[in-house]
Amino acid sequence: MTTATLAAATPPAYRVPQFRRYAAGQAVSVLGDQVWYVALSWAAVQVASPGVAGFLLAVSALPRLALMLFGGVLVDRRDPRRLMIRSDLGRGAVCLVAAAFALGRPSIALLVVVALVFGTADAVFLPAAGALQPRLLQPSQYAQGNATVTTVNRLALTLGAPLGGVLVATGGLATALVVNAATFLVSVLALRSLSPRAAEEAKETQKAGHWASLGAGLRYIAGHRTLRGVLLIGLIANIGFVGPMNVGLALASQHAGWGATGIGVLLSGFGAGAILSGLVMLRRRPSRFVGPIIAVSFAVQGVAVVVPAVTGSLPLAAVATFVAGLTTAPAGILLSSLTQSHTDDAYRGRVSSVNALASLGLTPLAMALSGVLADRWGLVPAIAASGALELVAAAACLVIPAVRAARLPA
Repeated sequence: MTTATLAAATPPAYRVPQFRRYAAGQAVSVLGDQVWYVALSWAAVQVASPGVAGFLLAVSALPRLALMLFGGVLVDRRDPRRLMIRSDLGRGAVCLVAAAFALGRPSIALLVVVALVFGTADAVFLPAAGALQPRLLQPSQYAQGNATVTTVNRLALTLGAPLGGVLVATGGLATALVVNAATFLVSVLALRSLSPRAAEEAKETQKAGHWASLGAGLRYIAGHRTLRGVLLIGLIANIGFVGPMNVGLALASQHAGWGATGIGVLLSGFGAGAILSGLVMLRRRPSRFVGPIIAVSFAVQGVAVVVPAVTGSLPLAAVATFVAGLTTAPAGILLSSLTQSHTDDAYRGRVSSVNALASLGLTPLAMALSGVLADRWGLVPAIAASGALELVAAAACLVIPAVRAARLPA
């Protein structure tokens, strides 16, 4: 079979039935998570104070930081699909129990317990999802698969927060918890219908202890020129990005007098750009010049995230966040596709855990660092430093030979 015939015979990722079910199930789960985060924050503010709300969000991140890497080891020893199902069932059960307690006046202790359970489940669920997704597709479908998941998850994120606000306002914390439990059930049903291809377990993982397996996974990444470059670039860019797009937008709106409306406009601009670029990536599958494309995306993004901090014009700031959103999908999708394409099945859990730790586990710390720097240096220098990190990530895409010359399966 010729290359052209093979390409014609391989459907786009979004036309693979079991992958569609997987993506839909995960999007519904993301929707439920957003409902939960809104409910958690609101309940904490009502019971205690905004500071306690921030504390609870930080608490949920602690288990991820502590356990994520060992979650990757577990994923490489077990069936990731089963681990995801058990994680969803566990979180769904906790939501229902917590909803029963929340019918009265919810306590801080209840919220802390649920936050810790969710964070612990994420430490296994996230690496398992990263290991499972490539096993539902062919290598040439990875980019479109990531584009599909990115786009539907972005839609879920956009809809989840307003839905959470409505549910909390009308039914309180208990209603939000029941809805979140229902989304976990949808995810379980989708996962149970999947038949991923089998993956061979590394011989060292079968015999070694958890610490030894973790060390082997880290050595695997360190010895792989493309993977270590891609993961390092993703870490640098993420640290540079999350501060301006979370803490930075709030501080910029406060400084310019745009208020809460300004934050909503800026976030809407970013979401629209991210969804649009995700849809474009569904139709475009670049296989060459991947490193330079990522470099351009991060360079433009590094400039765009600084604009809201230096301009007094809300429309200009909204355009900047829209541009930042446009660059998010190409950079994130191509980095994820490179990671998937260059990772052996036996190490997918451990590689996914490192990637998830860099992209999600460290996010609260990066946000906290941005707030501290803004207090000490001022808003513009702090955000400019974050933008400079993205420019460093862009340069690294061109300086690291393995990333600059990297290709994706055509």
